[in-house]
Parts: sequence; structure tokens; C-alpha cells
Amino acid sequence: MPQADATAPSAVSVRDDQTGAVLSVAEVAVRFGGVAALSDATLSVRPGTVTGLIGPNGAGKTTLFNVISGLQAPDRGSVHLFDTDITRMKPHRRARLGLARTFQRLELFGTLSAGENVQVGLESSIKWWQWHHLRRSFPWAKSGVPSAHGLPEGEPTGPGSMPVATADRLLEGVGLGGLAARQASAMPTGLARMVELARALAMAPKLLLLDEPGSGLDDAESDALGELLTTLAAGGMGVLLVEHDMELVMRICDYIYVLDFGVIIASGTPEEIRANPMVQAAYLGTVTDEATTEVPVDSVDGNQDSADAGANASGSGEVSGAGA
Repeated sequence: MPQADATAPSAVSVRDDQTGAVLSVAEVAVRFGGVAALSDATLSVRPGTVTGLIGPNGAGKTTLFNVISGLQAPDRGSVHLFDTDITRMKPHRRARLGLARTFQRLELFGTLSAGENVQVGLESSIKWWQWHHLRRSFPWAKSGVPSAHGLPEGEPTGPGSMPVATADRLLEGVGLGGLAARQASAMPTGLARMVELARALAMAPKLLLLDEPGSGLDDAESDALGELLTTLAAGGMGVLLVEHDMELVMRICDYIYVLDFGVIIASGTPEEIRANPMVQAAYLGTVTDEATTEVPVDSVDGNQDSADAGANASGSGEVSGAGA
């Protein structure tokens, strides 16, 4: 793939005004030895939107996610969550401020059930008696009739009942109703990814980072995921999505950044990204005379980013978003 000329005036149309952005990444650079994994990467995510981060394998997408979530320190640049500088902040502190993520490689506790995995996420941020806080945080959850103790009538009471009931609702919200008792290691990849998503949502995040959540999903599951993410964004959450399923990205994203060889080579709406010649060069290897024609939505390989593999391995064993 050819190196992009990052100085070209048409290469990037960055949202310069980051006022009110839930996430602001400015001029982030990371080097591994002599390899530049990221070079002056700048992007923003606004509340209530789904933002896509796409690029060929090895472009540096997971490395950028690791910088944002605190698993990789940048050589230079800054990361802000709203107005708070989190560039040097530990992952668990970022999680408490409202940042949650999932991983390219599944990071579930295999010996625990699906419900217990979600409860791990709940324990990091939620006081069990604050059910009203949970209900505000998950606009897609089914409403019930609250009792004096915050649980719908007919729910079990007693020690541990609140986290169990909450985990059940989160799993139901991602399409896994009735599967809370299923052991995580026995679940197919598509369902396991939804458990990981439910665990991240258990933290009531303001910013949700999703690293290839569509991997392993069939068409129906992918459609359901898209509907869920747009609903979450409609509730005010900011979502940053790394995904190789271009049909999904183009359908649900409000804004898209394209990363190639560690450089943001283009940004814009889905329509602008489809027609951008820099994107066509990165994905297709050439820029033709018809450079403004659509980029085939299936032109991106779905394999793991090879250049990101070492950085992603540093997240092994981490709880999504919690960094614990």
C-alpha cells in the first residue's frame, strides 16, 4: 500500500472544533523501536454519535485504542475525556470517569457465567442501591414497575439480588435474555462478544470503545448490533468503533476516520469517505481516473491487525474498560 501524503489539503478534513467532544485525541504518536505505529493522530468523538475508525490491517487502530484506554503510553500528544486530560491516567481511573472498551481478542473470564462476567463490570462502578442511576444510563433497557427498593415487582430480593437482576437486564438488552447462566467459555464467538459488550455497558460509560465487535457475528446479529449502537448513541453516549465490516460502518457511523501506516489520511461522513481518493489508494493500492467512485464496502480484510498484535497483547486479561 502506498504511503499517503498527509500534507495534501484533501487528505484530511478533521473536525477542528472539539468543543463539547466526549473524546479529543490530539497529535498522538507511538513508536515501537524503529517502527512508527502512530504519527500525529488526531480525532474526536462527540456525544450522541457513532464514530468509525477504519483502515487496512496493521494501520495502528488497536494501538490508538490502547492509548485512549491507558494500556499504551504515547510518546507525544494528548487525550482528553471531555475537559479532563487523561493522557497519563491509569486505566481504572479512566474507567471511573466513564470510559469503557471491548477488545479485538475476546477478554472474558471463561470459567464464569455470562451473568457473572457482567457483574464484574458492575462491581467496578455501581452501588447496588442506585437502581435509578442504572435506569438513566441504559435508555434501551425495558422498563418495569419499580418497587420501594428500586426493583420491579416480582423480582427476587435478598443479598446479591440487585447485581443479578441488573446483569440479566443488560444481557437482555444485547439480545442474550435467558443466557445469564451459560458458561462464557462454552459460548460461540458471536454471543461471547455480546457478553463483553454487556460488561462494558455495565459501567454506564460516557465513551464506549469497540474493537471489532462485529467479528464472528452473522448477518442478523450484525444488524441487531447496529441497531443497539445507534440506540445507545441516541441516548447521549459517544461510541468509537473499529470494524472491518464496511457495510455496518457505512450504515451506522455519523463520522469516519481512516488510518493508514499510523497516519489519519482522511475523515468525513460515510459519503465523503466512499468518494475519497486517499481511501481508495490505501485500500485498493491505486488511484484511478475515476477516483471519486465508491469504495467497495467489502474491500477491507477482516483479519487481525498484524502491527497492532503486540500492543493488543498488553490488554490480555483486562476487564473491558476497567483496566483491572
